[in-house]
Amino acid sequence: MKSISEYLDEDYQKWGENPYIHVWQDSSYQASSFKKTIDDIKNIAKSLKSRGLSGKNIIIYSENSYEWMVLYLSVMGYVGTCIPIDKEWTGFDIKNTLSVIPADAVFYSRKKLEGVQYLRELYPEMMYICIEDEFEQFIREGEKTDMVLAGETDLQKTVMILFTSGTTNLPKAIPLTQANLFCNWETLYRRTPMTEEDVSYVFLPLNHVYSGVANFLYSIISGMQLYLCSDMAKITEEMLLVRPTVVCMVPLVLNRVYTAVTSAENAGQAEQIMEMLRGIRFLYCGGSFTEFKIKKFFIEEGVHLLEAYGTSETSSVIALDIPGDSNIESNGVVFENLDVKILEPDEEGTGEILVKGGSVSSGYISRNDHYSEFDSDGYYHTGDLGRLDETRHLYVKGRKRRMIITENAKNVYVDEMEELLLQNKDFYAVKIFEKEHHIAAAVTTDLPKGEVMDYIEEINRKLPKFKRIRNVDVKKEVPGGRIK
Repeated sequence: MKSISEYLDEDYQKWGENPYIHVWQDSSYQASSFKKTIDDIKNIAKSLKSRGLSGKNIIIYSENSYEWMVLYLSVMGYVGTCIPIDKEWTGFDIKNTLSVIPADAVFYSRKKLEGVQYLRELYPEMMYICIEDEFEQFIREGEKTDMVLAGETDLQKTVMILFTSGTTNLPKAIPLTQANLFCNWETLYRRTPMTEEDVSYVFLPLNHVYSGVANFLYSIISGMQLYLCSDMAKITEEMLLVRPTVVCMVPLVLNRVYTAVTSAENAGQAEQIMEMLRGIRFLYCGGSFTEFKIKKFFIEEGVHLLEAYGTSETSSVIALDIPGDSNIESNGVVFENLDVKILEPDEEGTGEILVKGGSVSSGYISRNDHYSEFDSDGYYHTGDLGRLDETRHLYVKGRKRRMIITENAKNVYVDEMEELLLQNKDFYAVKIFEKEHHIAAAVTTDLPKGEVMDYIEEINRKLPKFKRIRNVDVKKEVPGGRIK
């Protein structure tokens, strides 16, 4: 296992002139070579170090972009700790993460200016850098310095911190090292050997480990080319143009593709799409459960669909289908380098899925044992229910019933509370959590806050005192679609 900087040095020699990251510009895809990308990564690192950010926590708050990718590798490979933030988060969400992990700088896109202005008032001491305005300046500064740049070769040092949520006042901060991040590569490569001949189309958010690690980070080992989605409404159009051989998919998008190709309205386009899909060597599908009917349809149509199961705490993949496996009912075969067991299985063998291995985080930062899902034996308790057979096929059955134990030892079941609120058809998403020893809710809706509060007050009148919702955070619907 090598470090990010060592892989990049090898890439410079092996694939320097090869096209690497393609971005849609002026009605076509424009490529940056490995050489240019690595030069930009190193120059950004020199500039960051010259500004006193060595060993510091640096937030990236932006949509997918070439600049995002350069910053990601620059920070982790040479500078400090990268904190990639969901582009949909508000300043309020980031404020909560900063209550757990301090940050010294924020790289943000212009679209995130509103959230950044909120943060500036609370944290004026942080460095705020607009990517569109200052990225090229940072590169020029790096080019001018005579600094000798050293990469981070301590594989056990934390280089990334992920947050599973930003809404609660005690979000879960997941520290990951380079050893964690690269642990699964060899197993993944044995099943799906990606090379410099492959082309990948990237549309999933890179701040998530699924796409950020398995799709992007591992490309510095495989050498495959990356094409960035320019617009989520153009995924099919761009995939037909790019003709990728490697794609990370999620069930939501796969379902839409299924609907498109099974519709009788445009048989010609449906066949075009199917032909393109059959050309993908490895079509991974993860992030949530893939409906069996849809999985079966694509596999029977000759699409190399591979279901994946993983979590942020385990640096992404835990189980993945083996190409050509006749068992398509499972949610993947557990990676050989991981120890997976089922806790307290019932008569059918179903219990909580526990994972141990080199890809597993050391545990949440700033969380006490009451909240921790990492036990003293090194197992991460996923909170998912599943069954494991003798051939290591994993069958995921769903989530454990989530529960909050209140200060007076009462049990509040999160699922039933969320289902109760979602009876209001104008609530697009609901999250129930504990805040200051009371039940709280985050609601995504287009309704005015007053109407939301009236509805929740009506619900509260029906609930016992210990279940009543005391704090409510109202968010508007995200442009482009409802949050699921």
